[in-house]
Amino acid sequence: MNDTIDPDRPVARRNRARIALAAVAVVLLVAGAAAGGYRVGKAEASGAPGKPSHCADSERALEDLEEEKVGTTDEEKIATIIRMQANVIVQNGDCFPADARAGAQVALDRQDQEAASEALCNASDRPWWEC
Repeated sequence: MNDTIDPDRPVARRNRARIALAAVAVVLLVAGAAAGGYRVGKAEASGAPGKPSHCADSERALEDLEEEKVGTTDEEKIATIIRMQANVIVQNGDCFPADARAGAQVALDRQDQEAASEALCNASDRPWWEC
């Protein structure tokens, strides 16, 4: 029995049709996923290109704090506002350039160091004018 493969046999045609249909389905699934991802990303992007959507809130908070800082003369309140501004920048680092993040971190570290020095001086027996 010499059985040769005949490409025109109905079983072979069905197999080729199934393979082609599976390939088309895979292509459609990949294209649909890509289009869906693009639409979701475009819908969620509400800020400037390249910035996350929460950056507008951070920038607005900085502007509000700056207006509050300009409107006061109390040194302690100004120091508190500066600390709040630095915290906004450090905690939302993906919204600000590296030099702004570094400057904010330096300001926070400096305030922490000054507070620690003052606390250490207050805890010692030295008079206040030596601190």
